[in-house]
Amino acid sequence: MTTMMLSKKRFLADGLAVLLALSAYYLFPVDAKLNGVTQSIVLGVAFLGILPVLYVRMIRKESVSAIGLGPSVRRFGWLSVPLAAVSALSVLYLLVRYYPVGEGYYLPSLAMSSFPIFLLYEVFAVGMIAFLYEVFFRGFIQLLWLGRYGLSAVFFQFAIFSAFLLVTDGIFWQSAPLLVAALSSGFIASYTRSIYYSWASGWLILFLADAYFLISK
Repeated sequence: MTTMMLSKKRFLADGLAVLLALSAYYLFPVDAKLNGVTQSIVLGVAFLGILPVLYVRMIRKESVSAIGLGPSVRRFGWLSVPLAAVSALSVLYLLVRYYPVGEGYYLPSLAMSSFPIFLLYEVFAVGMIAFLYEVFFRGFIQLLWLGRYGLSAVFFQFAIFSAFLLVTDGIFWQSAPLLVAALSSGFIASYTRSIYYSWASGWLILFLADAYFLISK
């Protein structure tokens, strides 16, 4: 009975921490004069990255491996990265073929100005944002908060991530790669218990999607 009550308290506390972090991210005042990508990264580092780590270490008093910041628990966990990426890219291919995804897809003009700048944008900006999403949604939400629900946690975190995108940016065709990556990364995180692997897959999906739309425009 005591263990069950403690489990419920932790679940509620974790959920409250998730809600507060997302609310702080959304409500934090932004400066219209600053670059949107830069502000997203700064806010993401604070509320989607640092806050979950501090919560796990200081409140839960656990290792950061609880949110997936550790090695894979599977011996060949790295195999899940290409398998998930191929599956996700196949879904994206079908979306691009049968729906006007490319028409509404946006890349920053600076990133489109030259291929070296595009690569820098993908490695640093997209890579950082993708990693922060992994820490919070696949690590903090899926593995720590909703871990008791097994594979169902993959779909729960996907629903929360979709709502997050809807509230912060709106869901358009631009969001298609992010949504597909979020779902496939969720399965990798569930399988490996490591967001390093889910991040590698998610970033690869976003990079290849951006490269495709860059070439096709």
